[in-house]
Amino acid sequence: MSRTIMLIPASAGVGLTSVSMGVLRAMERKGVKVSFYKPISQPRSGGDQPDLTSTIVGHNSDMKIGEPMAMSVAESLIGNDNMDELLETVVERYNQINKDADVTLIEGLVPTRKHPFANQVNAEIAATLGAEIVLVATPGTDNPAQLKERIEVACS
Repeated sequence: MSRTIMLIPASAGVGLTSVSMGVLRAMERKGVKVSFYKPISQPRSGGDQPDLTSTIVGHNSDMKIGEPMAMSVAESLIGNDNMDELLETVVERYNQINKDADVTLIEGLVPTRKHPFANQVNAEIAATLGAEIVLVATPGTDNPAQLKERIEVACS
């Protein structure tokens, strides 16, 4: 039975792309048949450019990679209260790459000022796909109490 693991960032700047690539490489080295999926493209410069992680993995590996939905399409669906259609598309694309994989690694959206809906969308995607959630965080300049609070907020 295959597993689905979703990496969800607690905030911006946690190194999500680096963590994703490290986890993928570690699984490949252990002989795990892994696939990768970033459901919604989130280019750093905005717009509908290709997703960074999907592009890097696609150029450096032969693993199956799901096609990300353009951010503009996702924003339109969310803005028009059409989350069901967004999730149907996510599931359809996920099913295309999950068939033969031991593990499918999902990379969530990074919450930013431009994408304040990221945490809610991440939670709905994880629930829909039945994914195990791994929260990705970095302490930055936070003390332990502040980091704990930030993680609790991200989990709520």
